Amino acid sequence: MRSVCGGSLCLAVLAVSGVRTPGALAQDLPGVGASVDGIVDLADRCAGNMPGLASRCRELALTTLAIQQGVGLATALGSDNPGTASTLGKRLGAAPRISVAFSAIGLPMQMPRVAAQSVRELTEEESFAVVGLRGTVVAGVVDGFQPAPALGGVLSADLIASYSVLRLPGGSGFSGASSGPGLGTRVGLLRESFTLPGISVSAVRRWHNDVQAGDVAGGNPGEVRMDLTVSSLRATLGKNWFVLGLMAGVGWDRYDADADVTVPLTGENTSPVTGQVRSERSLYFAGGWFNFLISQISLEVGVAEGVTDPFTGRGGGYDPAARDWFASGAVRITL
Repeated sequence: MRSVCGGSLCLAVLAVSGVRTPGALAQDLPGVGASVDGIVDLADRCAGNMPGLASRCRELALTTLAIQQGVGLATALGSDNPGTASTLGKRLGAAPRISVAFSAIGLPMQMPRVAAQSVRELTEEESFAVVGLRGTVVAGVVDGFQPAPALGGVLSADLIASYSVLRLPGGSGFSGASSGPGLGTRVGLLRESFTLPGISVSAVRRWHNDVQAGDVAGGNPGEVRMDLTVSSLRATLGKNWFVLGLMAGVGWDRYDADADVTVPLTGENTSPVTGQVRSERSLYFAGGWFNFLISQISLEVGVAEGVTDPFTGRGGGYDPAARDWFASGAVRITL
């Protein structure tokens, strides 16, 4: 398994996130930090000993991957605290500084056409927009060290809590919205000063309630239901120039899910096949903001790498190797 993190930082984040080394079925794919595990196994279990189900089950297994990467990216985004690359630190005394941010989320998403009436339509690609809101509360709990007058915030730390709500369109086969909380920490390597930028790294884990795509009772050729856990690592660098600030960062996401795939079987009981699906990839983002005393308005854009299609020679329209773009706008207040 490869990732963009390395050394002690990677080990620390993997330990916090509970990352396990993939087994023999894991497929390391081209690209920095890109891998996928469990998709082929899930499709094989879905098809069983019935070759006629192979194409349908491949597309449904890839739907779980598409949901992981689309919904997972929408909830994780780029920076974990919009409008700053520094930790918050503390106010006078022991009181922590607090920031509250509200972000509007938007990204295009693609996946197999599960809202279909035939297997042929299922192999086509469905494109739509995922939009949502995220609230984030950050508290500065460790002020860090100041080894020199212009060098502060070394090993400072913030606690991060968030909650995301995403709109998933019913016309594309989804049963409703997806939402869930997130918890994590941000560690400062250098707090921004008049001459130096702010540099920090963060590790956050987020959970989402069950997502359902397709409905066999409604005549669709298959149905997918899955939970979702997103483990994220971010490194950011940024600087304020009076009312204007700029930031850039890199990240790594891992998506874990227990997925149920159901296909209708004529004359037999229709029951789901369950399997664990895991994928990971790197991403890159940049943003800017305007400062208004204790408040900020920020905009951020980014791109996440895709992964290679695990099914050799597949002819479906959905391509998991395509890059995913995202954008968010936020309002943040710091006290």
